[in-house]
Amino acid sequence: MSRAALPGAAPIAKPTGTNISRPRPSAITLDPVRLLRQHLLQIISSLILGAMLGVGLNFLFLYAYPIWSGTTYLEIHSQLEDAKDLNAKELGTEETVIRIAQTEAARMISRDNIKMALANTDVQNTEWGKSSAFRDENNVFNIDEAATELEIDLRAAHRRGTQNFYLSWRSHVPEDVPVVLNAVANSYEATMKMREDSRFSKILEVYGDNKKVLDNQIASKKTQIQEFTKTKNMTSLSEAASENSRTLEKLKDGIALTTSDLSVAKSRLEQADKKKDGKLGFSEEDERELDLDPVMQNLNRDVEDIERRWSAASEQFKVGTTLRDGKVVPSTHPELEQLTAAKNSLVTQQKLAREKILERNRLSDYRGAVNNVESLTSLLTKQESELKKNSVLSEDLTVNMAELGTLREQLDEAEEQRKTVAQTINDVNLARLRQESRRIEIVQVAIRPREITFPQLKFMVPGTAVALCGIYIVILFIREILDQRVKYPTDLLSMPGKILGVIPDIFDDPTKPKRAELIVLESPQSTAAENFRQCSSLITKGLAPTNAKIILVMSPMPNSGTTTMVLNLAACDASVGRRTLMVGANLRRPGLAKALGFDPTLPGLGDILTGVNPADTVIDVGKGLYFIGAGAPSNRAFQLLNTEKMDAFLDWCHQSFDRVYLDTPPSVVAGEGLAIANKADAAIMVVRAWQDQKGLVSKLAHQLLDSKCIFLGIILNRPKNTAGGYFKKNAEAIAEYAEHTSAFQLPAAALKDALSSHDGAKPSTT
Repeated sequence: MSRAALPGAAPIAKPTGTNISRPRPSAITLDPVRLLRQHLLQIISSLILGAMLGVGLNFLFLYAYPIWSGTTYLEIHSQLEDAKDLNAKELGTEETVIRIAQTEAARMISRDNIKMALANTDVQNTEWGKSSAFRDENNVFNIDEAATELEIDLRAAHRRGTQNFYLSWRSHVPEDVPVVLNAVANSYEATMKMREDSRFSKILEVYGDNKKVLDNQIASKKTQIQEFTKTKNMTSLSEAASENSRTLEKLKDGIALTTSDLSVAKSRLEQADKKKDGKLGFSEEDERELDLDPVMQNLNRDVEDIERRWSAASEQFKVGTTLRDGKVVPSTHPELEQLTAAKNSLVTQQKLAREKILERNRLSDYRGAVNNVESLTSLLTKQESELKKNSVLSEDLTVNMAELGTLREQLDEAEEQRKTVAQTINDVNLARLRQESRRIEIVQVAIRPREITFPQLKFMVPGTAVALCGIYIVILFIREILDQRVKYPTDLLSMPGKILGVIPDIFDDPTKPKRAELIVLESPQSTAAENFRQCSSLITKGLAPTNAKIILVMSPMPNSGTTTMVLNLAACDASVGRRTLMVGANLRRPGLAKALGFDPTLPGLGDILTGVNPADTVIDVGKGLYFIGAGAPSNRAFQLLNTEKMDAFLDWCHQSFDRVYLDTPPSVVAGEGLAIANKADAAIMVVRAWQDQKGLVSKLAHQLLDSKCIFLGIILNRPKNTAGGYFKKNAEAIAEYAEHTSAFQLPAAALKDALSSHDGAKPSTT
């Protein structure tokens, strides 16, 4: 080994780095599943104990404090819209029913209703009523005191989905339950009946007063009509008015008819005048009148007769042709010629007669139309004069009749109102007699309870068991929250720095190693050895970006396991070919030499700080592992750890070895550990589970973060591997896998031989 870095040599630059702490949750970390699994047996025991306690409490309460309860049900009836309706109307929506039921329930347990029920002697004679709390010195029942207690104990509410609401009460005497409940319900029902009767009475009173007013109005109108008819002599006037009315109607009808006839006559006169002047031809009606004339009828018959005779003669005497004056002309028979001359004469006579008769009829129609118009005009004038005279006469009659009609209408209206009021009074009386008029009705009275309400074994046993178990679990959680010791890796989540690993207790190791100090070398197949190797890998990863070699290992409290960590982490580094040095920097209570089996008084760090060459104190343990102890007891001046001599020693270590581990004293009892932290390259904190407090761990972590070295993280040592503990199944898997691994076949005797060769020997030099 080179002896570089002696006093006076130039110091070697140390790695620098920035301690970056990843964010951690500030809340209390608590794993409820793990906590429950750890105390599963106690929880089951608390359940069993609670069940046994529930049985005992059930019989205790059954004897000392039994409770019996009962219920009375009341129904809200639908109301009638009309007394003649067969069915009552619906109450409305579900919200309406709930509101009504809650209102009635509040009325039923009101103080006034309770006091009315307590006035019942049956209630006062119950065991509850005989209580001394409700009796004065003269044994007189105090209704106010009893009402105050019942207001608290009575329960009334709506039963959802129905039109019912209920009243319930509890007592220590089962016979008292129906007496008190039925008394309160009956008192409430009686109060409601009185209220309904009062409501009906007020309604009937209002309508009765209205009927009396209408009776007086009807009597007054009848008297007024009688006086009016007597004063105006309405009996004769009525007949005259009727006669005058009929006359006026006849005159109006006559005028209308005359006006219509006059219009027709004027139209005919206009047509006749046009025919007379030749402006209008003969109509079909004129032709029909012409055909009806006797002269014309005779001529028409004669013409028809001569035409038949002529036709017969023409058929009889066939006509030929003859040549006359060079022309062909028909030849005639003398008889036929005679008939032809007669026919022509009659036709001529017919035409003349037709013109004469048409002229005569035209003049006759004109004279008749003129006479008809004059006659109808005269008649219309006469009728209008009579109508005017009769109209004036009927005006007085109309005024009197209108006034009389008004009086009679007023009388009819008053009588109709009286009829309506009388019918309403009758309907109210009818509705009052019907069952539906009662808004509230008791549908189920309270009876003596058949089963006790409290206690019941089926509720007491599971209830007490669950309650006791719940109390125990609450206590567990409270104790877990208040316990500030670091127990599990989750407790370190709120701490700054990484969790480098967890080293289980060797008693929880499935491979059952004998001791922990050199477990990596002596029992490499153990779970703990594997955990040390994992921690070493994370440390190497943390140091990879830097040139760091010197690692400070310290703890908050004594007995945390820093010596064991140094030994096994150094063994892990040596196993991969690193020249690794272990330095016993705990000058107060050194432990490395004892763990390795060396004499603790051999020269070491204390001697180096007083001037001894460090190369003369190094002990070659073997396999690349080296050791420097604390030194002679007389030279263990821990004050020298914060001097330049310590800096020179660390520079020498940095030059001579690949990895250096410093075993330092706990921070709570010694301050030199933090002083060395400003000189070392990196720092590791060892936390003993179930011993170190979270506050102390957090404080030391922040101090290491504030120092000049790199704070690599925390190693949790010896957590309890109980149910729900850390990596219990992982530990079993590691042990099972390592059992069949050939890499761990190095005999432990080889290490023992190497150590025994140095037992009591002086340090070797390199």
